[in-house]
Amino acid sequence: MRRTPPAPRPPPTPEDRAERRSRALEEVLDVRRVRGPPALLTLEVRNPRHRSHYTLYVPAYPDRTGAYCGCVDFARRDLGTCKHIEAAWLWLADHPDEKPSESEDPGTDLWAALDRRLRKLPKDLPASGRLRYPGEVLLG
Repeated sequence: MRRTPPAPRPPPTPEDRAERRSRALEEVLDVRRVRGPPALLTLEVRNPRHRSHYTLYVPAYPDRTGAYCGCVDFARRDLGTCKHIEAAWLWLADHPDEKPSESEDPGTDLWAALDRRLRKLPKDLPASGRLRYPGEVLLG
């Protein structure tokens, strides 16, 4: 018996994103820039009340596309944002000195390393390995 694929999720509404922003303003979230992969603006968002912390990757700052958070809300709701990402954007607006400079661009070295690793991949590697193996260059 074949399973039917789940129905596609509707695109996020402005109200969905506004709710995440209001939660970021309501909760006490500590944001700081941390050392991360050279191509990505990397931030850590901590919630002292819940004793949780998440790492955020912002590859195209100041463009919001591609921002990633490791929280469950970001993964399950498919909104492209969460309260942690919204808190990070608010923090970046208040801390212009923490924004990445042009000199932090890794240039072609990072992409050359990715290309080398991709050429070495075994042909029969499962999809999870194909994603994880080159990802170690960016995040490892």
